[in-house]
Amino acid sequence: MQKYQERYIENTKAIVVLRKPEPAGEASFSAWFAAQRKKQEEIERLKAENLSLLEHELFPVLDNLYGADDTLIRELEAFADELMDWRTNLDCGIYILIHDALLSLYRYRKDRDGIIRELYRLGMGLYYQNRSIQGIRDERTVHFYFENEMVFTEGGSYLKFFDRIDDEETKGYIIRSLANIAICAKDMHRRIAVSARILEIVKDPYYRGLAPNLPWDVFLRRTEQQMSSNRNVLSAGDLSKEELAAVFEACAAVFEPEKEAETPNIRWLWPYYEMEYSCGFADLKTTLERMEQLIESVPAENYDVSGLYANVQLPIYYGRLLKANPQMPEKPRRLKFLQSAYAKMMRTMLTFPADQTDDFFAYNLILVLTDYYETEGVPSYAGLALQLMRRYAEQLYLQSMQTGQLMEVLAEAAYDAYPDFFDDVDFLKEEEDPDEKRRKIKDYAGECGLFLDFGLIKMNFERVQQTRNLLEYEFLLYRLHTLSGYDDLAARPSAGRYADVALGHHSWYNGAGGYPSEYVRNDSPYRQMTDVAALAVYLMENRKKDTAELLSDILEQEGRRFSPMLTALAAETGTWEKLTAILADDNRENCRKLYEEMRLQADC
Repeated sequence: MQKYQERYIENTKAIVVLRKPEPAGEASFSAWFAAQRKKQEEIERLKAENLSLLEHELFPVLDNLYGADDTLIRELEAFADELMDWRTNLDCGIYILIHDALLSLYRYRKDRDGIIRELYRLGMGLYYQNRSIQGIRDERTVHFYFENEMVFTEGGSYLKFFDRIDDEETKGYIIRSLANIAICAKDMHRRIAVSARILEIVKDPYYRGLAPNLPWDVFLRRTEQQMSSNRNVLSAGDLSKEELAAVFEACAAVFEPEKEAETPNIRWLWPYYEMEYSCGFADLKTTLERMEQLIESVPAENYDVSGLYANVQLPIYYGRLLKANPQMPEKPRRLKFLQSAYAKMMRTMLTFPADQTDDFFAYNLILVLTDYYETEGVPSYAGLALQLMRRYAEQLYLQSMQTGQLMEVLAEAAYDAYPDFFDDVDFLKEEEDPDEKRRKIKDYAGECGLFLDFGLIKMNFERVQQTRNLLEYEFLLYRLHTLSGYDDLAARPSAGRYADVALGHHSWYNGAGGYPSEYVRNDSPYRQMTDVAALAVYLMENRKKDTAELLSDILEQEGRRFSPMLTALAAETGTWEKLTAILADDNRENCRKLYEEMRLQADC
């Protein structure tokens, strides 16, 4: 690799380490705060250097790649490999950028082997990039997965040239691309059909004979595993007998050996039980009891793959079954077990070693935030979400606290000027005592500030933004955090009143700009607080501007981007002084709150 590439990798790895949550420990707040500030300053220095390396070194190379020699290409490939090891995902965006450029180069040169290789690598980069939008409604993410599927489809289409390609590694990329179509396809019939076709190919003596040194048995096992993942739709009732048979056979091939093992791996034993339940071979009672045994068999402090399966994924699946079967016998006992399972799950999540967090852990975090079943006796989703935000999105949490403080100032000013300003919100309208209503409005505004960017917790963009600026593709994904936050918050009673603010805080007052299109201001009873959030977010995004210039920008957008009433209130001398004081603050008091919360959590 070239020096700038090595430097970028060193900087990015250093940022990853610096971002790891710093326990309060025995340090005083002053010492802890000073250490946090020093770390953030170093992150900002490293980011500035990374931006310079990209702007002056990498981007010019990619813009003039057509004349590249083999040495330059190998250096770019080595750089990309270091950025993307499929476990830590150091910088997936730059990995995609490099391989997209190399794909264009090989198309220009009509290099078939190079095209096939780069289609596979680009497809894998897109796949891991799209992990950030797991759990977001399909209709807004389908085109991202479709684009990914088409890249793998093109790579797999070269199967027709299999006998004319000399390089066995290239032939392997064709098989892998074909197989990976299934991991992007959203239609279950297509997934099953693709996996069935791949199973035919990897078993076929003809293809094996054309590339005898490829790891065909590995391809077979992984394709069977992929096919077996369709077990969760076995009970859907709309699979053909051929599709059912294909999934059954794959499940048997994958899970039967594990079932007979002396110490079966939970990672494969539970899916086998899940398959038996989906097929009707095991009833609900048996399945729940099996899950209870697996959950209880692993200590909360077991942080390996089996530990995350037993301590995080199984409690989530257990909750899914209870939610799907509300009239089940012994419901009180099952709910009591769910309470203990969720408590154990949170111990695992909150004590997970910072240096072990990787792509698989991120998947488990997403699973908790997406599928947590809020029901009687379990911790509230809102409380759980804030705990996870503090632990794994510290900077987002601190920024959200500051945004909430801006919202409190604006909401109080609105209430003082117009006491019925927030009366579209039922729980605020019902309050008759003026002082208590004022307090409730202020508290609600602060809470909305905490949750308005909630959808970002499931994405990796906080770390990316501390490493460099977002690329165009990443920004398109980033915009989906409004939908992600809305869906998760709206689905739970403890968090539902924050959902509209999470959805609409980037929308314009007049509807002519911003995003997402799903937010329709006049349909929302929370629109006044969402207007408050939109103004507070803009202030936070532009807090480094001169205050006079910032106020001028806001006034210029009155009635278009911002509510005229709120704009006028913000411009009042007393209100503006409070707002600019918050923007100028070093967030010391919010850091003190975080420090105290961390100490309290550690004591528990």
